[in-house]
Amino acid sequence: MFDLSSKTKVNRRFRPTELYKLMAADKDVKADAKGISSVVLMNVLSQDTMNVPAGDKVKEIYIFDIELSSKTIPALFISSLDKAINLHTLFVLRFNDERMLYGCYKEKTEKGVKLGKYYSTDWTKAQTPISLPLNVFSMDDIYTAIIDELIPIAAKQNETTSDFVARYDLIRKLKFEIDKKQRQVDNERQSKKRFELNDELKKLKEQLAILEN
Repeated sequence: MFDLSSKTKVNRRFRPTELYKLMAADKDVKADAKGISSVVLMNVLSQDTMNVPAGDKVKEIYIFDIELSSKTIPALFISSLDKAINLHTLFVLRFNDERMLYGCYKEKTEKGVKLGKYYSTDWTKAQTPISLPLNVFSMDDIYTAIIDELIPIAAKQNETTSDFVARYDLIRKLKFEIDKKQRQVDNERQSKKRFELNDELKKLKEQLAILEN
């Protein structure tokens, strides 16, 4: 799905048993993987393959292609594989002629790899490859661009990946609170209380506007 240089291509196919050993997979992970037809490491993005300097946080990005026998996402299998790989990742899920991008913001800490929430695109028909931005300064910027594809808002200029993901999560939380507050306003019959709730709703919407712009 990405328009990448041939230098990034690996196309290494893994046997399930190889990955189970790497992941120390338990029976639940193995059961979750039953809908997987194949796992292929398609691309490795790095300083050498992208001609982009390594970032402060991101050195390499592994792009995996996972072919499925149904549209059921093997979330447990993917998160277990993600934890076992001490690098940044993206998963391209395939079912027939449809594709989905799936991944999480992955952060290295002193205690190891920390996985954030998983995000995904919708299932779509195979289409024109996605071009990564050319005006990047490091692999950190490449990673932000990839996460940008998974999240339905755009990253701001010079916004770090962690700040971008945190902003999106806060936007989702605020939208939930706004919907809840709107229902309270609609159901309130006492005029004074309704006025107070409307004022709270207005403030939440102002916070949302700041985050979205």
